[in-house]
Amino acid sequence: MISRRFVLEAAALTGGGLLVGCRTTPPPGPDSAAAAAVSGTPSPVAFGIYLTIRPDGGIEIVTPQSEMGQGVHDGLPRILADELDADWAQVKVIMPWADDGFINPTTRRHRTANSESTMVYFEPLRRAGAAAREMLIAAAAARWGVAAAECRAANSRVVHVRSARSATYGALAADAAKQPMPAEPRLKSPADWTLIGRSLPRKDTPPKCDGSLRFGIDVRLPGMLYAALRRSPAVASSVRRFDREVALALPGVVDAFAIPDGVAVVATSTWQAFKAAESLDVDFDESAAESVESETMRIRMRAALDDDSAAQPGRRAFGGPPYQRDAALGAIATAPRRFEWSYEVPFLAHAALEPLCATVLVEDDHCEAWAPSQQPDRARDVLAEVSGLPRENCRLNITFLGGGFGRKWEVDFVRQAAQIARKLKGRPVKLTWTREQDFRHDRFRPAHIVRTRIGADRQGRIVGMHSRTTGISMWRYQGRAPIPGYGDPFSTGLLINDRYDIPNPYVDVVDTPFPIPVGTWRSVSQSMNSFFSESALDDFAAATGRDPLELRLELLHRDTRAQAVLRLAAEKTGWSRARVKGRGLGIALGVGYDAYCAEVIEVEVRGRQVRIERIVCVFDCGIMVDPRFVEAQVEGGIVWGLSAARDGQIGFENGAARATNFHDAPIIRLNELPPIEVHLLPTPHKAGGCGEASVPPVAPALASAIHAATGQRPRRLPLVADGWEFV
Repeated sequence: MISRRFVLEAAALTGGGLLVGCRTTPPPGPDSAAAAAVSGTPSPVAFGIYLTIRPDGGIEIVTPQSEMGQGVHDGLPRILADELDADWAQVKVIMPWADDGFINPTTRRHRTANSESTMVYFEPLRRAGAAAREMLIAAAAARWGVAAAECRAANSRVVHVRSARSATYGALAADAAKQPMPAEPRLKSPADWTLIGRSLPRKDTPPKCDGSLRFGIDVRLPGMLYAALRRSPAVASSVRRFDREVALALPGVVDAFAIPDGVAVVATSTWQAFKAAESLDVDFDESAAESVESETMRIRMRAALDDDSAAQPGRRAFGGPPYQRDAALGAIATAPRRFEWSYEVPFLAHAALEPLCATVLVEDDHCEAWAPSQQPDRARDVLAEVSGLPRENCRLNITFLGGGFGRKWEVDFVRQAAQIARKLKGRPVKLTWTREQDFRHDRFRPAHIVRTRIGADRQGRIVGMHSRTTGISMWRYQGRAPIPGYGDPFSTGLLINDRYDIPNPYVDVVDTPFPIPVGTWRSVSQSMNSFFSESALDDFAAATGRDPLELRLELLHRDTRAQAVLRLAAEKTGWSRARVKGRGLGIALGVGYDAYCAEVIEVEVRGRQVRIERIVCVFDCGIMVDPRFVEAQVEGGIVWGLSAARDGQIGFENGAARATNFHDAPIIRLNELPPIEVHLLPTPHKAGGCGEASVPPVAPALASAIHAATGQRPRRLPLVADGWEFV
């Protein structure tokens, strides 16, 4: 069978010639050194888990994080390479595998989440590169009988300055590895960086273009079998019965059996597995999903806002003293001016372009898997649990991810693939979900409804603020241990933004459980709570006759970084200019992941038809490894947030999600995009995250712009559900 990818690899025409795609190779296995010894060739030399230098001067650097488009494939190795003084052209990037050597001392995890890749690996990778550089210099100095201080490193060579003698890293590597590892290597001054801070072509772009890059869905191994699942459309179900003999009689089917999430069908091709699974007559017990109806859940959540006895307090996101309930409620109750508003956001799907997939091989003494996972350490735990083998006998190879957005943080698909492969020992099995399963069995971003009450004095200054949210607890669903005395931090995080100096704030949550699987979604709690908190500030500004920008600047008098991004965004959009009827500007602030993001959206509104004229963003994430990577991530976050704000929603009926594909849950298309301007604000602060901070401000800025143009405040997302049409 000829696949589309084969066509791309074998027949990508460039300039009239035929470009044959070069396939990437896996990292050297444990026997590579022995093989090199047998062949008589010098062995590559490893400097810890991240770095290997080959005798020919080639340098291999492992990126410890999963690459899903955000740029860590190049970005993280470039940090090490800069301190190493390596020739970037000689560097080959190696994809990671699940290994405790990659555990970061800050998080104590090997994971890719929370926009933390650069934040938590920046300094460890710098130290690894600097230590190897010093070891190479020491080896050269010892070889030449000179002082190490007389030697310099540059472009993968060590040079003795006085005599101009030089040696390549490849020639020095074996001796350098015998040098003692420096405990505190000297790090370069930022002024001496040659790779960090520059925009360079990405190494993963050519293989993406010619089709040779391997995503999880592309894994092919000798003797591989292919699996599909037959699942109930309901969000919760179990298999009562199915006719296995009928399944085995279908073309290409090798085996069929029930696993906890449905019926697994294993065949000699993915297409045969899909078709066979689709044709099966399976009796499902769907009684657990009977309560899953969109309008019924909305009614329950609205009623939960009045359940004081079930409310649990939240915590400050950025640290500080606990919220004081009595002080906040008392200040609001006695305030001469009191306001109350309610806001609502829907369930959302992750909708990654690559459906969930994983390949697993289970043998008697070991297990190996290939998966596009954001959580390698926990996925490896699952392999050990399902296979019954020791964890050290289980290897997980991380492939490129065709989108993650938090969905591939979950390990359900790896568990399912392992459960299937365990039944077919000795043969690798690739499980691929259908697109419909990817939507209907997502770990949805939960719907939430919030009520905010603000008390103000006669001069229009806030004296107390209380926000209560209700929805499914992501924290509880993921089995995390409760925090004594507090509610779900995912639900309450930044429900009142701690960066604002608001007197007497208080947040709490009333959990409303439903049998719907939920999980983290790009920007997690901020994806919804920024809409609630920023909209409440805009509502308060309108009610008290304040300018939304000036109100924010006043409340941020202690935070100069937040003020700086807001002021520049206002300047770039002409915030102070006279407004034309039917046109409006809306502004919002996002803070998190060690980044600051201000966005201004300009709209023109006629009746209920909204035209977005432009989106202007000012972004400060401190030190940037590659400004172009940052800009791309910020733009992508804006598109993501705009899609959700405009018409993103997952409704439920008869216990199942209504959406089955992108036609039901559209992502905004290129021809629908307004102009997006990103202004990066360089600052010397430590490197922050850039993949999520631009998502949260989009919805509140857009709602504020519509209000400025019409006087009508949208308080429910998506905006199409509130009666707005986009043109």
